[in-house]
This record gives sequence, structure tokens and C-alpha cells, in this order.
Amino acid sequence: MDEIGKMECLSPAFVEATRGLLDADVPLVATVGQRGGGFIAEVKRRRDVTLWEITRANRDAMPARVQAWIAGAR
Repeated sequence: MDEIGKMECLSPAFVEATRGLLDADVPLVATVGQRGGGFIAEVKRRRDVTLWEITRANRDAMPARVQAWIAGAR
């Protein structure tokens, strides 16, 4: 999912649908804004959420890391 950001969180339908996805028993990969309160902060506080910061130094390795995470989550 691209992305859980400030503008997207202004849509109650988006927030409701995203909560449903987060509560589902399936792996979900999403980008989340670094800053923001409300739903952005709620997502980051969830116990079942793993956050990875993507930087220029690690971005090339991230696809393999995400793929391995998804494979292990099944």
C-alpha cells in the first residue's frame, strides 16, 4: 500500500478500509509518513506493526528484505 499519509488520512473511508486490512490475518506492506498524528500515529503504535526506515544506504536491499518478511509471515 502506498501510502498511509496525511492527505489519505483525511478520508474516513480510507482510514476504515486500512484498519480492516491491518486487522486482517494477512501480511500488509505499506509506506507510512514519518510525521503525523491521528491515524498515522495509531498505525505506528500497533503491536503487530514492524517499522523499517528506508534510507539511501538501505533502499536497494529493501525489496529482498520485504520479500523475506512476507515469506516468513505466511
